[in-house]
Amino acid sequence: MLRRVLWVIVVLVVLAVAGVLAWYFAVYKKNHDNGGNDGGSKGGSNADVGDGTAGQGNTIVSPNGTVIPNDPHMLKRVFYGMAYVPLNAQLPDCYNTQQTVDNELLLLVQATKRVRLYGADCNALRFTIDAIQRLKLDLQVVVGIWIDKDAATYTRQTEEFYAVVAKYGWTNIIGVSVGNEVMFDQVEPLSNLMAQITTVKNKVVQLGHPEIPVFTSDLEGANRPPLTNQEDLAGVNLHPSFSGVPVETAASWFWTYLNNTVTPTVQQGNVKPIPLWITEVGWPSFPATGNTNASIPSIPNLQKFVDTWLCDANAMNLPYYFFEFFDAPWKI
Repeated sequence: MLRRVLWVIVVLVVLAVAGVLAWYFAVYKKNHDNGGNDGGSKGGSNADVGDGTAGQGNTIVSPNGTVIPNDPHMLKRVFYGMAYVPLNAQLPDCYNTQQTVDNELLLLVQATKRVRLYGADCNALRFTIDAIQRLKLDLQVVVGIWIDKDAATYTRQTEEFYAVVAKYGWTNIIGVSVGNEVMFDQVEPLSNLMAQITTVKNKVVQLGHPEIPVFTSDLEGANRPPLTNQEDLAGVNLHPSFSGVPVETAASWFWTYLNNTVTPTVQQGNVKPIPLWITEVGWPSFPATGNTNASIPSIPNLQKFVDTWLCDANAMNLPYYFFEFFDAPWKI
């Protein structure tokens, strides 16, 4: 009888140990390795993408099919700067939220220290600055003032900009881009743009920050006198993929065109040399049918361009904003 009781106890102990080990490997260790699964987001892992679904594994797939990394150790801070538009921050719906911007910036800060925004609508600027300061992210921001054919847009954007800096201060602001490709898209006369740049610059100086550059971003054909006489620097968007060259020669094309065309065009006629920022540069990943001659959009081609261009750009201390960190499905 005693021997039977001892065998029962031994069997129960073995089963209990087996159960604990099974729970450890099936639940606890999996969650621990993934950064936990308690509904929180630590260091960007298991971050909610704003649609109520927690990401699992190495990537997050958003409802529109955009795939983004979900591992805080996958990215390295190798880019000087990134162009950034919060996902779904488009009028009139403005589906972006503070939480979605938080999640995106927790990824973006792993790749760069600087972001360039395009506008202030949909709380894009406000959410960005709030996230940076609240989450203590090492990020600086180039503010974007969007300009279109509706004069009310410029007024609304500048008012939001001034309201944001009144609340959050200027610590994270490193520049203000008044308009993007306004001249290239023939949005308004040059005289209007120059007046808007001057107005914003005067306001920034009045608020005590003459050191912050105010400029516009456009192609080099527009960034020349008299426009450059009103700017603190020239912001040039320079995309090799629009040249029609194959990706294998895109990096060399960039440097040749920058040195032989862009820089002379921007500097010619200025009283003194003006600083030059590349406010957009990159390679499209989709669709393949959106090619310009031999410049074929694809993810492998994007990787080739990064591999052949990025290290040289960093070695030359070129101020640039890579276009762009997240896919923009609304552009297709």
